[in-house]
Amino acid sequence: MDVYQLIGDVPEYHEFLTVQELSASSRDLARRYPKIVTLQTIGTSTEGRPIEMLTIGNGPKRALLLGTPHPNEPIGTLTLEFLTRRLCEDDDLRDELGYTFYVIKCADPDGMVLNEGWFKQPFTPLTYALNFYRPPHREQIEWSFPVHYKSLHFQSPCPETKAVMEVMEQSRPTFLYSLHNAGFCGVYFYVSRPLPGLFPRLRRVVASQGLPIHQGEPEVPYLKRFEEGVFALFGVQETYDYLARNLTEDPAPYIDGGTSSDDYLKTVTAGYSLVTEMPYYYDPVLQDRSPAGITRREALLQGVFRVDSIYHDIREYFAIVSRGAPRDRLYRSVDDYTKKTPKRLAALKREVESPQYSREATRAEAFDATVCRVFNHMLYLGEVYRLAVARGNEDVSRHVRRRLEEICGQIAGQSNLQTLPLQKLVAVQVGAGLHALAAWKESSDSQLGR
Repeated sequence: MDVYQLIGDVPEYHEFLTVQELSASSRDLARRYPKIVTLQTIGTSTEGRPIEMLTIGNGPKRALLLGTPHPNEPIGTLTLEFLTRRLCEDDDLRDELGYTFYVIKCADPDGMVLNEGWFKQPFTPLTYALNFYRPPHREQIEWSFPVHYKSLHFQSPCPETKAVMEVMEQSRPTFLYSLHNAGFCGVYFYVSRPLPGLFPRLRRVVASQGLPIHQGEPEVPYLKRFEEGVFALFGVQETYDYLARNLTEDPAPYIDGGTSSDDYLKTVTAGYSLVTEMPYYYDPVLQDRSPAGITRREALLQGVFRVDSIYHDIREYFAIVSRGAPRDRLYRSVDDYTKKTPKRLAALKREVESPQYSREATRAEAFDATVCRVFNHMLYLGEVYRLAVARGNEDVSRHVRRRLEEICGQIAGQSNLQTLPLQKLVAVQVGAGLHALAAWKESSDSQLGR
């Protein structure tokens, strides 16, 4: 399998597909390749939309490819569009890989629909923020699998998660590719564990597209790093222990959700999981390892200070627009954010007291802590804007939009922000997935003595 020839065929993408367009594409694929493709509805979303799954091929190994475990992360839908069509067209590729593929292009259609406002527009940070939606933790597919850990007991997965659980239990996949993407960063990976030769292949596929490996701060402070840009997958247990270590109270209320897809898969089968985190935006400083002149602690605390200002704006305006408002998806998302953010920021302030944060930060780390972190929190102010518009509160919507424009202007002034081509992002996600599928097959066959 020539991975680089294959990803060279990834077309140029200029927009994302809607839920309806993804479904229509799946129906077309099943119609054109009836001998190797089946399309079925595996469940119904909270709002009554069908959750569809393609089954492709009949290899002895089983792989589950999961799109939109977070609905504001649709790069994976384009990856699955390309991969499903290629798997149907290329008999040799299917035979060489040796898997039956279970492909859920859109696991959260309700959440995806709420993000479609930015799918076809010029993709600026402001456009993204004004049309952004991310579910609260207990309604996110990736973080609402059942779990019992210490004082945390979560047994109420949303309908979308239940559908994915049933697929896992019935098909028992030995490979899981949960398709995520981040926002403003470099490329990084999560894996279940190291596999022989996999990490150099992952780095090479990133380099082949001229994209950067992430060198800023890790997504969360408690990650286990295998090597630069490659981290161990984690469940909610690690989050719990981190919060318990840094708070003086029970952390369970500040989690109020479940565990990850990888964590749940471990209860079903001894499989392997990969996550490839792709950015929308990038700044070359995120590759700069030169000293920043401040410690990691100082940089992270500067970031917390900036985020705290945004948080207070969110809380103030949400208090106005939420009065008497229906508890709809946008409301629940902002409500979840306002309740959990203070304790999570407090935990970070305590965490950075540790000795490892006293070393001098690189410019990449300092930028990530002070600018990229602001970008991520700003998005919830965008949800407040959407609530204000929906409630017809023109005064609040005008003030919130101005504040968003101000924050975006500050980010632009502090960075050389670049929007990355979707073609390159999809190529990396496709290439990483193919490399991991092959590496896992090689490893498991070796263990069986084949």
